[in-house]
Amino acid sequence: MEIAAGAKVQRKEMAALRGGLRDFFFALVIMLLAGSAVFVTIWRRVAFINVGYEVTQLEELESRYLHLQKELEIEKAMLESPERIEKIARGRLGLTDPEQGQIRKLP
Repeated sequence: MEIAAGAKVQRKEMAALRGGLRDFFFALVIMLLAGSAVFVTIWRRVAFINVGYEVTQLEELESRYLHLQKELEIEKAMLESPERIEKIARGRLGLTDPEQGQIRKLP
């Protein structure tokens, strides 16, 4: 009878141990899922902030390029000025107005 009682006690202890392990693994899985959810949430927030910084940098770069484009358009207009071209043609190149016989019209 003592052996049977000892076996019963041993079975109860094993059942309690299995139940405890089951509870432990269940709690572990729950903690891993919660930790993963927190990690993903934080990672998404950091990624969102980084994208915001990149957008700000790109907007600043766009602003600089637009400013440079305006400056280049002004410089182009100055360089293409007919008065400037005539001044260079007469001064540096020594060109003069054409005479009456030098002009030919093409059909």
